[in-house]
Amino acid sequence: MPSATVVLCGKKPEPARIAALHREMASIIERDLGAVKALIAVRILWDDPDTWSVAGKPLDAAIEGSGCYVDIRVSEDAVDEAKMAAAMKAIQESTTSLLGKNVLPPYVVFTRVPTTDWGYKGRSIQQIKAAAAA
Repeated sequence: MPSATVVLCGKKPEPARIAALHREMASIIERDLGAVKALIAVRILWDDPDTWSVAGKPLDAAIEGSGCYVDIRVSEDAVDEAKMAAAMKAIQESTTSLLGKNVLPPYVVFTRVPTTDWGYKGRSIQQIKAAAAA
């Protein structure tokens, strides 16, 4: 039951590109992380480039293109390093393809959440897995 938050900066993409990014992120998470597509949540936000900096220097708002920060949360037992590396590569390729020139390289962060700390429909993932095994 992974979730991804993608924060974009730079030139704001048009709605069709954002919709394509939603589809592509869900596909990457399904394919590379082995998640069930119906349970993948993706949130895409656009942030004003004035709020970003690289090496302590503000981004130039006049530069064409976008940058992104991707935070993917997965249950602690869901993926290994090889799967995460494959997803990171695919995210780099897809964001460049969909968003154009990167004003900063895509940052991808995975957070592994203990199954006791992740809930769905009022129960923890640990409880859901235990009930399925019984």
